[in-house]
Amino acid sequence: MKPIEFEGNVSSCSFTYTRTREGPNYFVSHYKGSTQGHIDPKECWRVLGTAKFTDSGKALKEWCLEMHDTYVTQKTDNLDNTGRPDTSFASDVEAEPTDNTKMVV
Repeated sequence: MKPIEFEGNVSSCSFTYTRTREGPNYFVSHYKGSTQGHIDPKECWRVLGTAKFTDSGKALKEWCLEMHDTYVTQKTDNLDNTGRPDTSFASDVEAEPTDNTKMVV
């Protein structure tokens, strides 16, 4: 998948978000000569240290949370722990309980 770049990237400080088909989506941060991978958007933002309170740090936080909300919630909607759609009897299905029953005569 093609990584999504943060708009405020410069040569010494860059952040990307990579979407994957299988497994979790992740952020890659390059700051002060160190490159790290993050799954949590707040961990990506915390790499900046005290610089996270600047205007560009706040913009990075908004971008990280927007990427996470946009793509992770789409990926995990209506999935159970195994990654398959939850169609069990106890799931929150908006159907009447007698829709899939037959009357025995």
